Amino acid sequence: MNLFITSNPNCAPNDALKIKLNKAFIFLCEEENITNCSINLKIINDTEMQKLNKDFRSINKPTNVLSFVNEDISKEHTGDLGDIAINSDYVTRESNEQNKQYDDHMIHMLIHGVYHILGYDHEHNEEANNMELKEINLLKKLDIKNPYK
Repeated sequence: MNLFITSNPNCAPNDALKIKLNKAFIFLCEEENITNCSINLKIINDTEMQKLNKDFRSINKPTNVLSFVNEDISKEHTGDLGDIAINSDYVTRESNEQNKQYDDHMIHMLIHGVYHILGYDHEHNEEANNMELKEINLLKKLDIKNPYK
C-alpha cells in the first residue's frame, strides 16, 4: 500500500503531515481489506484546483478535493487505484471557518477522496450516509473528531 504525495512548492505538506496521511491511507486500506495498491496524491492551490474542476466537472470554481479513478487496463497489474487532488488553500479556509485542525481536515479529505475512488458517493441520501459513516468511523479510530458535526 503506497501513497505517493507530490505538491506545488507553495503548498507542500510538512513531514509530520506526510506521515499522518500515509498512516491514514494504510489504515483505510486495512479497514477495507485492500492490498497491493497505490494512490497518487497531489496537494495543490486554488488556481490549479479551479482549472481541474472546470476541465473535469465543468464547474468554474475551486473545491476541496477531487478524485480520479484509474480506469486504465494496467490497474490490475499495477494496483494504481487513481489520483486525488487536495486544495491546500481551500482546506485552510475550511479549517478556519469550521474550527478544525488543518492536519485533521487534510486527512479527512484524503479519506473522502479514497472512498470516492473505491466507488462511494454522496449524490443520494442513503449513499451519503453510508460514505459519511465510513469516514466518521475511520477518523474516530485515528483520533479525529466527526467532521460532519
